[in-house]
Amino acid sequence: MGVMKEKYIENQIKKEHGIFDVYVDKIAEKVANEPIGDILEEWMVGETENGHMPLVEKPQHVIDEDRADEIRQMRKEQAQMEMFDDPYLNWSGLR
Repeated sequence: MGVMKEKYIENQIKKEHGIFDVYVDKIAEKVANEPIGDILEEWMVGETENGHMPLVEKPQHVIDEDRADEIRQMRKEQAQMEMFDDPYLNWSGLR
């Protein structure tokens, strides 16, 4: 193979890598700018249809109940932490 042909091939490879890098950078930027929240949290498995389990949007009352459960759990954990940090209620000493 001639020297000119080798240089031409090397040039083409460099150009392809440059184009590839541009596409990868664009995709990475798009992914980085997407919202972090989990999109699937808004969906749940619906009734079975012909062996398939379709995803359907969660009704608002289900979302509200989940949020209320989270708040109750946080309050319970907070009350326990306050009890353990209270020198009067925690006789074994502060943690």
